[in-house]
Amino acid sequence: MKWIDRLFGKRQTTLSEITFDELPEWLESWSRKISEGTGSEASSLYPEIKKALSAIKESTTILEEATPEGRFHLKMVKVATSNRDNMSKQVRMLLENITIPKDSDISTIMAFHENAIQTLTVCLENMMKSYQYTKLVYSEESKELIAKVNALGRLLNELIEPIDNKRNVLDALNSARTTIQNIKNISQDIGFNEKTIKESEGKTALLKQELLEKEKALTVLKESESWKQYIKGREELISLEADAGKKESDIRGLILPLNKALGRLKQLSDSGRNTLAPETRDALNSCLSGQTNVNPEFFTECQKIVESGVLNLTTEKTNKILEQIKLVLASLDSLKEEYQALTQDIEKKKAEISGLKSAGEEAELEKGIADLKYKITALEKELELSKNRFESLKRDIESKRQELQQSVSVIDSRVRIS
Repeated sequence: MKWIDRLFGKRQTTLSEITFDELPEWLESWSRKISEGTGSEASSLYPEIKKALSAIKESTTILEEATPEGRFHLKMVKVATSNRDNMSKQVRMLLENITIPKDSDISTIMAFHENAIQTLTVCLENMMKSYQYTKLVYSEESKELIAKVNALGRLLNELIEPIDNKRNVLDALNSARTTIQNIKNISQDIGFNEKTIKESEGKTALLKQELLEKEKALTVLKESESWKQYIKGREELISLEADAGKKESDIRGLILPLNKALGRLKQLSDSGRNTLAPETRDALNSCLSGQTNVNPEFFTECQKIVESGVLNLTTEKTNKILEQIKLVLASLDSLKEEYQALTQDIEKKKAEISGLKSAGEEAELEKGIADLKYKITALEKELELSKNRFESLKRDIESKRQELQQSVSVIDSRVRIS
């Protein structure tokens, strides 16, 4: 109730002021006062309504027992009698559905009036359809019954009139009760929202402190000797990988001019037009898929195959291929040795770097920092939503306070909520 106290303030001694906590009893007092006065005034008509119902019942019996007076065509009498029976049926249903209540409180009177008027309206609509035929033969009796039913309607209007005169006050009472409950609900929401905001702010502050500590730890790590060794090792690894890449490119560049001839040789082998020894066939496939793994001796065998003329190439092309094979035989061995030495150095350097404690610490700290930043961002978004909700609830409760004051002013214009 803290927010309600803030909203309405403390109780003042002025007679025209009332606190929020006193309102329910004040409203109940007004409700009793109106109910006793208005209910008593309205219920004083119960006996008159009872007499009206008895009069309707009597008139219905008279109509049912009436006989035609005068000379009428037989068909007219038949139609009028049929419609008279229908009028009587409608009235009997009306009498069955209207029961005068024992209680005289406003809600009972209003419910009774609503049901009675609804039943009466339906009854009159159906009666009037039959009355236009019934009156041709049973004029006085049917006219009298219609008059009695209309008289009941006037009494019902008189019954609700005292309540209608107080309708604005009654509506204000109901509205005030609803608004009081709304204010209590919003007040609880505000209290819960305040708690949520404080908790979120506390969590955010703790996470930011933890983030600051991890960022400091990362700074200290990157200023340490072990970190310098790690950076140096990583730079050396990058340099080794670049050198290995260049050697691999040199090997590929050396063998690339032979690709067409090697491809033709593979076609001849696959089609069965030229049979290669298993080890030569394997070396050929290896050369076409990854030149760094090929055995230099394969190119000696390749030279023999080209010289044999199996590839069916022109002399000019054959000579160019043989020249390139000689270049490969002259350089590939040393290039492969250099490449393999570099790959061995790369693996050693990777093992050396992975063994450094700094690498693992950096990865752990970086991950921790990223996780904390994500959590802080998410919490700050939630906090912003909570604060927006808080401001919205404050506006809502102020609006409800004004609504409540308006309702109270309708009930008693001299009263203000303190």
